[in-house]
Amino acid sequence: MTGCQWIGPEQKTYPFKMCGCQTLSGKVYCGDHYYRVYKKGTAIAGRRVEKAIDREIEELKAQQELDEMENAE
Repeated sequence: MTGCQWIGPEQKTYPFKMCGCQTLSGKVYCGDHYYRVYKKGTAIAGRRVEKAIDREIEELKAQQELDEMENAE
């Protein structure tokens, strides 16, 4: 399965529609939803997780830009 697998809490009936955006490398969620799912813990742990997620999102965006440039050539 490709694309973000986020199913929002507002969806109450079947068939559910997943987000579908490009996921973070090795994850099942896009940057926005990964952050939303895993943002937990104490203030210190939360900041640490937030920074790690931000780095992953930056890496994904950089990879997407490289892919787009390669496809444009």
